[in-house]
Amino acid sequence: MSASIESILIPEFSLAGGKKLKDVNVAYQTHGSLNPEKDNAILVFHALSGSAHIAGFNDKFANQNRFWTKDNYVGWWDGIIGDKKIIDTEKNFVICQNILGGCYGTTGPSSINPETGKHYGSAFPNISIEDMVRLQKIVLEKLGVKKLKCVIGSSLGGYLVLEYCFLFGADVDKAIIIGSSARTSTLNKLLGFEQIIAIENDFYYKGGNYYSGRAPESGLMLARIIAAKTYVDIDAISKRAKKETILPNDYFYDYKFSHHIESYMCHQGRKFTKRFDPNTYLRIVKAIQDFDLAKKYGADSLEKAFKKLNQNKTKFLVVSINSDVCYYPEEQQELVKALKSNSVECIYAVVDSKKGHDSFLIEPGKYAFISGFLENFINEELVSLRKTIM
Repeated sequence: MSASIESILIPEFSLAGGKKLKDVNVAYQTHGSLNPEKDNAILVFHALSGSAHIAGFNDKFANQNRFWTKDNYVGWWDGIIGDKKIIDTEKNFVICQNILGGCYGTTGPSSINPETGKHYGSAFPNISIEDMVRLQKIVLEKLGVKKLKCVIGSSLGGYLVLEYCFLFGADVDKAIIIGSSARTSTLNKLLGFEQIIAIENDFYYKGGNYYSGRAPESGLMLARIIAAKTYVDIDAISKRAKKETILPNDYFYDYKFSHHIESYMCHQGRKFTKRFDPNTYLRIVKAIQDFDLAKKYGADSLEKAFKKLNQNKTKFLVVSINSDVCYYPEEQQELVKALKSNSVECIYAVVDSKKGHDSFLIEPGKYAFISGFLENFINEELVSLRKTIM
């Protein structure tokens, strides 16, 4: 199935921090059709390195985007979204947008600043999760969508789901959060800090103004290695690495590889540098560092913060992956407790997987229960996954 990427131009967008961006382009993709009642729209948020390309095949965008490699050609949730798939596009109108600051068609640091005619680079301001959400709401309204049947997100996408529900929850019927949390943990803040330092200390970073020369690829590669070990089960990394040949020793400074795991991780990191912009990576990681709904809405109490969600009557499905070491199941359990303490309707499910955090990307069959939640019936599989949080 061919899947094009469209765009909408927003003449001016005000950031929460007070700065304004001119001529903001937003890349988006839709599947299915909005029904006459306009009540079948589903908004899906992508994770850190994702794009608007959520399903189908698209190799044409490479003609417009320098970061569009073969790794991007198949939609990142193609196993979930489509006709008669888990999120059935015969029934639902699915929208996915590349987030603000992105490098896959939405205005970000690698875009041309209309006021200077040059890449934004360091001139692109820091952004927040709130900024990303508010921009997507504007795009939805331009597409004729005012209410959402469901908003869905995994990992960073879960942050966006929650922020969307706080800002626009009265317009949301259901929300699905997979492998995420209501605030960035200390561990993830430390990992984020390491990634920021890795990129900003690369000789070629040049304060973010590197577009006329060599990009800080070594820094981005190291950042990806730091993060990637939390995305995939460690045993899986070891098994994959055994199939790899040790690569030439020009991948990372002057270090000489001594093990297949080192070679494998550097190879994966190098591939990532071809499909992602370091400045975009920094802007998103910095937004993640600051995310804390308890602090923002509840004086450091999630229970107090989530009182607002009780007014919206949004129904939640919160999903843990039992082998996840990026967002541990305890983080989703904390979220569920806060929802239930405010009498917000919530189902908690645990996916049994050996694939770790990336399970939501690579094991679509384990998430079939999502369809039951969307279509207002609880199938046997979802019942078996239902958990009670005391």
